[in-house]
Amino acid sequence: MSNVSQIIGIYQADGGVLGELKYITGKMFGMAHCALCDITHGRTGKKDAWKECEDNLGIPISFVHLNERETELEEYTKTLTPCIVGKTNNGYIELVNSEQLEICKGNVKELESLLLDSLK
Repeated sequence: MSNVSQIIGIYQADGGVLGELKYITGKMFGMAHCALCDITHGRTGKKDAWKECEDNLGIPISFVHLNERETELEEYTKTLTPCIVGKTNNGYIELVNSEQLEICKGNVKELESLLLDSLK
């Protein structure tokens, strides 16, 4: 297993009430999309399958929106979002890139497999 101490997913949207409203409105009109959101969330919130995946990973995982990133994370992921990175003693490493998230097409098991492979 890798030396990743924490997994961080970065959504392609701003957080907060206004950020969420902007994303939902943009998604309705085809002007906003986040492949990571499609995998982790359904119409009623976090997918049960994703909750199970989080439990199976064995490494703490958290998610942030674009406007919630700390400076170091923002610098590392500036052109990579949406993505999933791992925090190590030496900084961040990309675990799953935006293209891979798109290929998952909302499928939790696909992402879980990618994450587990990246952590080896």
